[in-house]
Amino acid sequence: MENPFFSSRHPIMQLLALVLIAVISTLAIGVFSLIAGSIIFRLQPNEWMGLLDMNNPANLPVLKFMQITQSLSMFVIPPMVFGWFMMRKPLEYLTLNKNPDDRLMISVLVLAVAILPVINLLGLWNESMKLPGFLTGIENWMKKTEDQAAVLTTAFLTVNSFPGYLVNVLMIVLIPAIGEEFFFRGALQKIFLRWFRNPHVAIFFVAILFSAFHFQFYGFLPRVVLGLIFGYLFYWSGNIWYPIAAHAINNFIPVSLTYFFRDKFDPAELDQVGTGSGSWLWAIPAILLSIAVITYFYRTSKSQLTNNSIES
Repeated sequence: MENPFFSSRHPIMQLLALVLIAVISTLAIGVFSLIAGSIIFRLQPNEWMGLLDMNNPANLPVLKFMQITQSLSMFVIPPMVFGWFMMRKPLEYLTLNKNPDDRLMISVLVLAVAILPVINLLGLWNESMKLPGFLTGIENWMKKTEDQAAVLTTAFLTVNSFPGYLVNVLMIVLIPAIGEEFFFRGALQKIFLRWFRNPHVAIFFVAILFSAFHFQFYGFLPRVVLGLIFGYLFYWSGNIWYPIAAHAINNFIPVSLTYFFRDKFDPAELDQVGTGSGSWLWAIPAILLSIAVITYFYRTSKSQLTNNSIES
């Protein structure tokens, strides 16, 4: 049952409440992680700035610890708290109490793999885009930011032990898939759906926010497409587990390829998997299969929701 006071507020007020919760959570847990990190890794205050040196392998465990705590504070905890304010039942608000259907879950896993060549081709096309000459300064800043993100991603993905691989699965696969879907689909999409009263506009707007939040400009377009897919999976089914699964598979593939096939896959080039010679020939069946799976998911979800409404 909804909390009348919070659920009846204007969507703008709900959005501000979610942002405020996220800011408080990020600051509070950020302070905690600094203290905990100093104790666990025996760091002095003046040593924290030196952690930005990617050439020092000793810095990576600390950076991974900070990445994990940051993801929890920004994406996992705020929507849970927000859900508590909205319904006093955050699991129900985020639809975590709904069991996924086996057939639909399999279709989501197939979709997440099938769409990969298409997403990576969009990424290559995105990277080839050039800004007008008068925006050269902005373009150089974007490239510098992208290069810095690539260095950090490569450092994170390059592990030589199975425990290190499991840490990456937790840090890059599970927490982002769960947290980002909680935040963007479970909370934001609901707020904007109520605000715009048009599901397509709400899903598209949240997909743009989802992509922009990653601050990787040359991967903006493929992340928008992924955001659209995640958004519609949630909207059609009313179940957060499906976008979480699709998101997790999308992140799991590069993490696993880098570890299990490290001689064949360069972490810096994982966004090119499925591209190369004859890539458009791969893209055509990938698009057709993806459309078929999406159509199946939509029709099956709609049928299940109709049957559930009749039974209730």
